Amino acid sequence: MKEATRLRQQLMAMTRRLRSQGSKDTLSFGLLTVLGAIDRAGGDITPTELARRESLRSSNLASALRELDASGLIRRAQDPDDGRRVRVGLSEAGAAALRRNRQLRDGWLQRSLQGLSAEERELLRRAGELLERLAAADED
Repeated sequence: MKEATRLRQQLMAMTRRLRSQGSKDTLSFGLLTVLGAIDRAGGDITPTELARRESLRSSNLASALRELDASGLIRRAQDPDDGRRVRVGLSEAGAAALRRNRQLRDGWLQRSLQGLSAEERELLRRAGELLERLAAADED
């Protein structure tokens, strides 16, 4: 149990640091999260699918989508298979905003990685693969 607690604390510390770097952006973390989720979905998804996939409350998501739409960061289109549904995707401005935020976070991380030895960077790369496996593990 101590091992799991320590790993969780380490992951949370890294998450906070990356979030802190990303918070230097003009967009809120919540809006950036929605932009990132749309991007991960391939840039074309219904709000219902997005809420389910990202475990978001539909009321919070609807508010975020309205704000992103008003800012010109997403595009809305009628679903070609069901005209009652809407699909959302990133606009060019939304994709640019997401790239800018990722560059803020990745820039800090890249500079920090340069302070590590080649062996330490390789160890982190391998640890990252293990973290991906843990994240994909089934819940029991």
